Amino acid sequence: MMGRSHLALGALGGVAVAKLTEADMMGGAAAVLLAAVSALIPDLDADGLLTRKLTDRPLRVIRLFSGYIGVILVLLSYFPDTRNGQFLTAFIGLLFLGVGFVLRDNASRKWMVTLIGLVIMGGAVYLQFGERALVLNRVPYEILHSDYAWLLGLGAFIGIVPHFSHRTYTHTVWALAVWGYIWFYAEASLQWKGLFLAASSGYLSHLLADTLTVAGVRYLHPFPPLVKFPLIRTKKDSRKETAVVMISAVLVLLVCLDVFPT
Repeated sequence: MMGRSHLALGALGGVAVAKLTEADMMGGAAAVLLAAVSALIPDLDADGLLTRKLTDRPLRVIRLFSGYIGVILVLLSYFPDTRNGQFLTAFIGLLFLGVGFVLRDNASRKWMVTLIGLVIMGGAVYLQFGERALVLNRVPYEILHSDYAWLLGLGAFIGIVPHFSHRTYTHTVWALAVWGYIWFYAEASLQWKGLFLAASSGYLSHLLADTLTVAGVRYLHPFPPLVKFPLIRTKKDSRKETAVVMISAVLVLLVCLDVFPT
């Protein structure tokens, strides 16, 4: 399915979780947001909606500044004192100009997402150790038992999954279990009820939605079977996608109206 459909289905799952957990306004908003983002996470292994949102602006800024620096260095290469200086300055300038052409493919997006994951992991270490994190001379294993361990896991997950082939390991019960465990730990650490259910429901909504496509989902990848109900062809059956979202919205509305017995 398209990213916008996954986003809508994930948000609807978050609304249902907020209702079932009787969350307040802040907790409900967090559940909807987390579920919506979680519904996009499996497609970090492709050039999906979340990947573009996370990488387009940073890559654009990097290309812009690299271009400016490259032009400035090429212009400055006409003024150094020696020919060697001229050549080196011009060469470095051309390298900066080349960055703008290199950082345009899907691979650059994947590595940018990985960089974001590493920043999150670095943030977890800094939150645990403060300024001492800047002078650590060994791997701080004690963070694995701290309140920020879930943040470390979140960064590792985000950093790794872009490098899998599309619809392989990210579209499995294994990935769902890991994602759910991260937010189970986060819920316990932050004392914020509903995070685990919101994250898990959003991620699961993506897998179930992709099961309705002709490509299907191999829930136990790399093992069979391939599960699919070939109802939708991605990018071609937008009306069917809309119908699935609308039916889901009606079901969530019925849950919110307490139509189903609990």
